[in-house]
Amino acid sequence: MTSGREGTIALPLILRWLRHLEFPHKLGICERLFGDRLSKSGTCWVETAAGITWKLDLTNPTDRWIIFGKYEGSGFLDWARSFLPTNGTVVDSGANIGQMLIYLSQYVPKGKVLAFEPGKEAADWLEECLAAHPELPVELLRLGLGEREARLFLRQVGSKELHGGRNQIAEGAGEGDAVKVVRLEDVLESQGIDAVDLWKLDVEGYEVSALRGAGRLLREQRIKALYVELGFGNGERIVDHLAQLGYRCYLFDSRGRLGLPQHLPEHTNGLFLPVGDAGVGVRESAVYLK
Repeated sequence: MTSGREGTIALPLILRWLRHLEFPHKLGICERLFGDRLSKSGTCWVETAAGITWKLDLTNPTDRWIIFGKYEGSGFLDWARSFLPTNGTVVDSGANIGQMLIYLSQYVPKGKVLAFEPGKEAADWLEECLAAHPELPVELLRLGLGEREARLFLRQVGSKELHGGRNQIAEGAGEGDAVKVVRLEDVLESQGIDAVDLWKLDVEGYEVSALRGAGRLLREQRIKALYVELGFGNGERIVDHLAQLGYRCYLFDSRGRLGLPQHLPEHTNGLFLPVGDAGVGVRESAVYLK
């Protein structure tokens, strides 16, 4: 799949070959080999490791990762590809500029991806990229997710080069741009969607509130799998909250294998499956080792 925009920059042949291989420290090695050269192109359209062209800011190292290989590693994305049906429904909350969406949307060509992104800059960026790829089954929703409908604020965190990638929802007035926050249950009901195959939840510390806005769906386990960021000191709270709703947390190790965690690293992402669900590639006896 290679559709995109005219004027896409050319990549070094060796990079185009390397990025399809998996090996230790891949991102760091590619960064040392190609980072400086790519950064000179600034903001441009470029073929990603997902096989489609996308607009990226190549002065930003995290955008360069999108060229080098599977964003945040291959473990989750390989799992998702085998888990998702081609007509599946995916919720990508905290979609940003589409780092994960460029993969997930291709895994459900006959399905649907609801991409939630309340930040104006990131949403504008994503909208422009999606316009170049009308074949992707994505609906962009310029909304945040929470436990109730509200007008809250999006606070910019981190440098401008991150293009809103670490923005956080804040409840205090004057702490950022006003955004609308809604309950996932309400959005799905309005669209006639009664089940979700995968919910990717990465909202920079606002995850528990977003989960509360999907309480009935989770209690009835109509969300088959969740992939949740466990940073910002919220990891244990998220694990406990979902455990009470019948979901168990798994982590991917450095080889992309799923296992039950003995403890949570300071910053990681957890895959949550209903207790008793064999899932895909899960060994109940496996233990995650740091």
